[in-house]
Amino acid sequence: MLYVYIIIISIIIGLLRKGKLSSLSQISLKRIELIVLACLIQAGLIFLWPKKVKFVLDYSSYLIIFSYIVLLLAVWYNKKLKGMKIIALGIILNVIVIVANGGHMPVLLSSLYKAGLNDFALVLKEGSYITHALITDKTLFGFLADVIPLSPPFPDPSVVSTGDFLMFCGV
Repeated sequence: MLYVYIIIISIIIGLLRKGKLSSLSQISLKRIELIVLACLIQAGLIFLWPKKVKFVLDYSSYLIIFSYIVLLLAVWYNKKLKGMKIIALGIILNVIVIVANGGHMPVLLSSLYKAGLNDFALVLKEGSYITHALITDKTLFGFLADVIPLSPPFPDPSVVSTGDFLMFCGV
C-alpha cells in the first residue's frame, strides 16, 4: 500500500510542477511482467507463510532475493527512463542488507513502535516472520535496514530503509 501512496504523491508533485496527467501515458515500461512477477513472489510469500506451506518455509530467503533480482532486471530493461538509476541503487542497497542477513530485512524495534506498529513488533519479537527480522547485535549493515519510521499522520504507517527511500525518490 505504501507504494500506492508514493505514486499518488509523485503524480501530485508532477502536477504542481506544471506536468500533465496525459504525460503518464507516454511512459513506456518494458518487461512489466518482471515487475509483476517480483511483486507476486513477495505477496505470495506473505500470503502463504501463515499457512505453513513447506516450500515457502524452506525457500523463502531465496525467493525474496530472487524477487529483488527479477526487479533489478526489470529496472535494467527500463534504464533509460528517468529515475531508474536511483531506483536501481535503492534495490541494490536493500539486496545487500537482505543477503547479508540471511534473506531477511532487519527492522529496528524502536522504529516499529514510533510508527505505531506494535502488533508487527510482537510478531518480530517472536522471530517468526518470513521477510523481516529484528535488528540485533549480529545484524550486518544495520544502517541499510528498515530504520526510518513513517508514523501518523502518514496514511500508511511503516518503517522503511534507505533503499526504500531511494526507490520512492526514483518513482
